[in-house]
Amino acid sequence: MEIIRYPHHNPLSTNSSVTIGNFDGVHVGHQALIRKTIEHAKAHGNQSVVVSMQPLPLQHFNGFDAIELLTSFRLKHRLLKQMGVDVFCNLNFNAELASMTATAFFEKVLIHGLKAGYVVIGDDFKFGANRQGDFNFLQNAAVASDVSVEKIASVLIQGQRVSSTAIRQLLNAGEFEAAKKLLGRDFNLIGRVAHGKKLGRELGYPTINLELKQRAFPLYGIYVCEININEQWYQGVASVGFNPSVGGNAKRVEVYVLDFKQQVYGQCVEVLFYKKLRNEVKFDTLNDLIAGIEDDVHKTRKYFADLQGEPV
Repeated sequence: MEIIRYPHHNPLSTNSSVTIGNFDGVHVGHQALIRKTIEHAKAHGNQSVVVSMQPLPLQHFNGFDAIELLTSFRLKHRLLKQMGVDVFCNLNFNAELASMTATAFFEKVLIHGLKAGYVVIGDDFKFGANRQGDFNFLQNAAVASDVSVEKIASVLIQGQRVSSTAIRQLLNAGEFEAAKKLLGRDFNLIGRVAHGKKLGRELGYPTINLELKQRAFPLYGIYVCEININEQWYQGVASVGFNPSVGGNAKRVEVYVLDFKQQVYGQCVEVLFYKKLRNEVKFDTLNDLIAGIEDDVHKTRKYFADLQGEPV
């Protein structure tokens, strides 16, 4: 899959079938749009193009912490590639793009830049300055440009509209099975292992540290998880928060990997989250903290043992 960054890229050389959106989460509703785009591209000899933005518009206007992202750029790229998208167009959402009219966006980005012959959007998507561009606008603009346009209805699961907002709410509440249905997969995180304070090692529970760089995250607390290291899955306990018991001041993800002793600094790992064990709390003493971690580890082992029908 090719990645292009508008406006720092030459126009595409062949016609394309395009879908546009934030695509945070690449959930089952997004997947329906993307599959439609790929199907049209294959049927008409076009390139399939998914257009997204970085930062998201809400982050541009209100700051990076204005929205709890479900997918990093790295994860979004991987999910789109797995679906078979030909081109991932990432728009640099800055002041210039924010002030671009819907007409200018249609002409400069979709027609000139991406050679769009077909555009499909969700029923709630709008674009251009002041969100002036909607499906009716696309229909009118497409007539003069010989572009076909289409919109698809929101996907409903058990009567609930699938949306990134709904998934964030479920994750905030620890409803991982319900979130999985809307995502079409377990909620996951991809990140590079960074050096931490190494306090976990001193307590007998060394952790793998993943920094959340300028990224609000929809989890907060202690979770049962699995982590993929060097193409192998391990059980673990993930702590998402500020580590108040040891004076932490930056939100990060720390994973204690059960029965694992290797050094993996600098490696890219994937974490799957399954169940919330508790909220993050400040323990009065280090002994209390160690006892809390021991209890988390016991409950995690029990979670996986129960899945296998094994005694702890």
